[in-house]
Amino acid sequence: MILKKLAIAIIATGALVFGSGVQANTYSFGQLLSGGGPANVHFADLSATDDGGGNWTFTLTTLDLNAIFGTDSFIGSMAVVGTQPTSSSTDLGGGVTVVDPANGGGPGGSFNFRYDFGSGGSSDRLTANESVTWHVGGLGSDPLPINGQLALHVQATSYSPDSAWYVSPVPEPETYAMLLIGLGLLGTAIRRKK
Repeated sequence: MILKKLAIAIIATGALVFGSGVQANTYSFGQLLSGGGPANVHFADLSATDDGGGNWTFTLTTLDLNAIFGTDSFIGSMAVVGTQPTSSSTDLGGGVTVVDPANGGGPGGSFNFRYDFGSGGSSDRLTANESVTWHVGGLGSDPLPINGQLALHVQATSYSPDSAWYVSPVPEPETYAMLLIGLGLLGTAIRRKK
């Protein structure tokens, strides 16, 4: 009887963690991969939501880039290890009017493609305290790339060289929260039995 209840608690916990993980992931960027700048600094977050049918919604939000990298800094692109989308559209608002998937990019040539933020003009850039949301199709339902397989290119920094690539090294607090909830459910089930 104890094993049966414990098994049910484990399955329920797994379903909660897996279900929340499939629906949305959050990546926090800040570990230097190449270029010039601080080695570890939190400067941007990416949320990714599975809309179903191979369609995903991404929202990239920057923190105070000016205080970290200098007043002219901006995020120019995000390199991705994974499947390149077949379609893309960008929501109006934020500092970027268009997010375009493009071939190549990324440090060391180990990334499959990149998303370019903006058309290159100085008024169409992702700068400090801005956010951009875009929707893509054709990605399938596979899990998103794991940490280290997404890299943001910060450009026009006050460091030398004046650009750097940063990856997402650690799970976000939401991941830890779901783990703690699962452990709490297990503990409650065991304690109730006793």
